[in-house]
Amino acid sequence: MAVLPIQTRTIDDDWANTWQEIREDVIDNVLEATIFWLALKEFGCLTPQVGGNNIERTIGYGTKSTQRFVDGTVFTQSIPKLDTAATWNWRYFTVDLNRSLVKDAINAGKYQIKSYLTRQIEAARNALVQDMESFLMRWTAYYQSTEPPQPNGLYDICPLYTAESAVGSGSASDSQASGTSNGGIDRTNAWWRNWVMYSGATETKSTFIAGPTNAPYDLNLVPDMRHAYNSVTAGVEPPDFIITNQSMYESYEDEAADKSQIVMNGFTKKAVDLGFDAFTFKGATMTYSSKQEQLHMHMLNMKKIECVYDPNVWFDMTEWMNTANQFERVAYIVCMTTGLLTAEPRRHLAMEYAS
Repeated sequence: MAVLPIQTRTIDDDWANTWQEIREDVIDNVLEATIFWLALKEFGCLTPQVGGNNIERTIGYGTKSTQRFVDGTVFTQSIPKLDTAATWNWRYFTVDLNRSLVKDAINAGKYQIKSYLTRQIEAARNALVQDMESFLMRWTAYYQSTEPPQPNGLYDICPLYTAESAVGSGSASDSQASGTSNGGIDRTNAWWRNWVMYSGATETKSTFIAGPTNAPYDLNLVPDMRHAYNSVTAGVEPPDFIITNQSMYESYEDEAADKSQIVMNGFTKKAVDLGFDAFTFKGATMTYSSKQEQLHMHMLNMKKIECVYDPNVWFDMTEWMNTANQFERVAYIVCMTTGLLTAEPRRHLAMEYAS
């Protein structure tokens, strides 16, 4: 009568050992399955942090002023607040693996179990790819009203100027003009805003807003992109990754196809070699995401973006757990991350068209 528990433990070990053998390959496959995650990996944005209640970054925003003087000038002293702290919370997500006594018996044996596991892992990998790409294109605030807290997405670190009614796969309400926060710091602080460009805007450099853009986008896209790129660069540090939706990408593709030579940087070439569509615009890799449903474009400085994760809880597999009154068992692949964060919003730009 002790055979069944022994067999179950043996199969548990086979699953655990096989997962450890393929875990690194699964991580690479997930992170290279979509262009945005590939960019985070290749630009070195994935930052490990073990534990801690939250993630904290020091934000410098204050400035000192010089003084002019002549003989006998009485000098003034200024002690401005030069920095503050931004904090982000951990977020968690998981996908389940399922097995049962019946399936274990059918797939008994080391090699059968490996095949059995491979099928389960492939389904889990596909779920992780789709979900992880989706949360990159979201606003966290919207989903917190109906779901557990989501990892920070693109619209958390680089929101639009006006509130949108349908971003990604759900509604959202975030705005440069409102008092919403990034890392616990209010965006009403002008130094804590990214650049934005949108139809009908006027340029207000004190709040990092560049514009206006002109509709329809397909007639004005390249001039608008040039103005946006130059504005956010400001002669200091340019964006190096541009992501948009398919229709805007194809509009730029039509323009680029007329050029006699397309210059590619290192990341663009790697992305193309892996099967992604990509061009280079003024030195920055430009591509699109199928999860971006709106006429939006983001110009990002990847040196100023992080995705913090806990290496001890990163694509790790839990123990198998019994289901009450059933022969089914379940284990979970779990991940612990912040999602996207930035300590310098002014290095990024969001562009939107009405039509």
